[in-house]
Amino acid sequence: MTGLAARKLAVLGCTAMLALTACVSLAFASATVRVMPNRDALKGTAIVVWGNTTLANGSTFDIDFGDATAHATGTVTDNTYIATTHTYNTAGNFIVTLTINGTDSETATVKVSDPALLSAFDLRNIKINMAIEDGLRFLYFNQVNRSSTPTTQWHDSGGGLGYGISYTSLAVLAFENHGHVATNDPNKDIYQDVVQRGLNFIFDRLSIVTLTSEPAGDPRVGVPNDADLSKGLGSTSFPAGYSTSVAALAVAGANAPTRTVAAGLGVNNSNFVVGKTYAEILQRQINTVVWGAADSGATTEGGFRYGLDDNQSDGSAIGWAVLAMLDATAAGATVPAFAATELAKVIAATTCTPANGDQSLAYTTCGQGNFLRTGVLLQALKFMNVAANDSRVTKATSYLSNAWNVFHPNGESFSCSTPIPVGTTTGSANNKGCAYAMFQAFKGLKLYGIQTLPGVGRAAGPGAIVANDWYEDYRDYLIQNQQNPNTTSGGQWAPNQMFWSCCDTNTDGITALAELILSPVALIAPTTLTLAPLTDTNPVGGQHTVTATALNNGQPVAGATITFTVTAGPNQGTTGQAVTDANGNASFIYTDSGGAGTDTIVASIGALTSNEVTKTWQNEPTSVPTLSEWAQILMMTLLALVGLWALRRRGGPISPA
Repeated sequence: MTGLAARKLAVLGCTAMLALTACVSLAFASATVRVMPNRDALKGTAIVVWGNTTLANGSTFDIDFGDATAHATGTVTDNTYIATTHTYNTAGNFIVTLTINGTDSETATVKVSDPALLSAFDLRNIKINMAIEDGLRFLYFNQVNRSSTPTTQWHDSGGGLGYGISYTSLAVLAFENHGHVATNDPNKDIYQDVVQRGLNFIFDRLSIVTLTSEPAGDPRVGVPNDADLSKGLGSTSFPAGYSTSVAALAVAGANAPTRTVAAGLGVNNSNFVVGKTYAEILQRQINTVVWGAADSGATTEGGFRYGLDDNQSDGSAIGWAVLAMLDATAAGATVPAFAATELAKVIAATTCTPANGDQSLAYTTCGQGNFLRTGVLLQALKFMNVAANDSRVTKATSYLSNAWNVFHPNGESFSCSTPIPVGTTTGSANNKGCAYAMFQAFKGLKLYGIQTLPGVGRAAGPGAIVANDWYEDYRDYLIQNQQNPNTTSGGQWAPNQMFWSCCDTNTDGITALAELILSPVALIAPTTLTLAPLTDTNPVGGQHTVTATALNNGQPVAGATITFTVTAGPNQGTTGQAVTDANGNASFIYTDSGGAGTDTIVASIGALTSNEVTKTWQNEPTSVPTLSEWAQILMMTLLALVGLWALRRRGGPISPA
C-alpha cells in the first residue's frame, strides 16, 4: 500500500516522562519509505528530521514538517539517510511526512514543547530523550557501509587496536537496550535493519574454539550432547578475550532465543552458525568465556585477560567477562556454578585496600586502586551473589563515592586524558569524561540498586530527585557534553568532552557506552511489560497504584527503570518512574488532582510499552436515605403531627383576640 491516504501512525512506548522519544513508531504504509521514530523537540531549537527509502538514488523527496512552513525537497543522493534540520517556532504535535517520488510516504510525530512553560524536571527529561534519540541517530548514520547486505559494522579503533567486533557489539546493544531489537517489524522500526545486520556481522566473524574440560569443571554445558559439544564460539577480533565477551552481550540483548542465523553467514566458522538459534550461539559463546578463564596462578586463577585460557588476568578484562555471564544468565543461558567459585579466587587475590580503608580491584597485582575497576569489582561481587550489606560491597561503594570528583584519588594513575576533559569543572578524568569508567561504575552501582553516594555532591532536584544521586549526575554530564546534536552528522559523544579510556578515542564506542548509560536497564531489556490492575474506580481526590511487571522470555527483569504516564483523562501528563525488584515488579502511586473522569495509564521502558489500564474517578454521590432511615423520618413526622393535633385539642378553638 502506498500514497498519503495509506499513512497510519501507531505511537507506542517512550523512554521517559512527557516523551515521544525512542518510541517504536509508525505502522508503515509502505516498506519503501521509513521515517525516524517519534520524538520530542523544544520550541526554537533545531532538530534533525530524517528517513530512508528502498527506492533508488535519483528519486525525489519531499519533507513536510507539519507546521505550514516550506517543505524540504530535492533529489535523493543517499537513500539510506535522507536528512535535514528544522526549527519549530510553536508548541504542539506536528506530523512529519516524508514522500518519495510524489507517491510513497510515511509519517512520524514530533512533540514540540515550549521550554518557558515546562517545569525544570520536565524540561530536563525532554532533553534526556532528545539526547538519546540524537545519539542513536548518530550510530545509525556512522555505520561502515550502512547500505551493505547482509552485514554492517561500526568503525574500528582509531588506534588500530582491532576492536571492531567489540564496537559493533556495543552499538548493537545500545539499540537493543532502548527497545530496537531484531525481532521488531522492519516496516515499523527504522533501526531494526541495522541491528540485524550488526548481529549478522558478529555471527559472520565468530570462530570455532575447541573446548575441553578444565581443572575447575567442564564448561561444555547447555548444548546438544553430540559431536559438536566441544565447539565453542569466540570472536576473531583481537583481543579475543575482550571481544568474545562483548559480542555475547549483543546476542544476549537480542531477546530472540528461537531466531536462527540466516544462510550466507559464517565466514570464519565455515557456516557452522547457519541455522542455529541465537540461544545456542549465546550458550556456545558463554561456554567459551568460561573456558577462557585462567586455570592457575596465585593472582590469576579464575580471571580473564586479552587471550582465552592463557593463565593471565587483569581487572579490566574481568569486567566484560562478568557482564557477559550476567547478561547470558538473564537471557536464559546456563553458566556453570564453578565459574563464580573460580572468579572469587582472583577477586580475593587482587582486591586492594587503600590507606582510607576503601576497596578497589587491581589491574594485575595490588599496588593501587582504580575507579573503573572498582565498578568491575561490584559487578563481580554481584555475580558471586555477595549481599549488598557485605563489607566488600560497602567498601567498594565508598571508594567510588570518595573518588567521584577527585583527580587520581589514592595515587591511581589511570585516566582518560590530561588535563581534565573539556566541558567539566568538577569532573574527573578517571570518572566523568571517561566513558569506559562511567559505564563500569554505572553497571556495578545499578546492579546493586545503589541510588546515592555522598561524594557525588549533586544538589537535590529538579522535582523529586534526591541529593547525591549518582545516576542523575551522569545524566547531567551526558546532556551537557553531547556534540552537535542538531546537525545531520552529529549527536555523538567524543573527544575532547569524552574519551573511551586511557588508550583509545573511538567515537562510535564512546557514543555506544553513553547510550547504554542512558538506557533504562541494568542488564538486558525485557521482552514483555504488563500493567495492572486493568480497571478501578474510586472517589475523586484519592490515590491509585498501578504495578508493572517486566519479563524477558518469561523470566523477571530486575533493575529496570519503568516510566509510568497518564496519557489521557483528568490527570493527563502525570508521570513517574520506579525500578523493578527481583520479581520484575515496579509500582507507581499518584493522587487524583484533576477531578472526575477516567484516566488512561501506560508503562514503558525504552521503546517497549505495556497494555493500557484505566482509572475512573467519581464524585461522591448525593446521600440517599436507606429504608431504615426513611422509616425513622416517617415515624418522626407522624409523632410531630400527633403532637400538634393533641396540642390543638387541649387548647380548644382559637378565637380572635
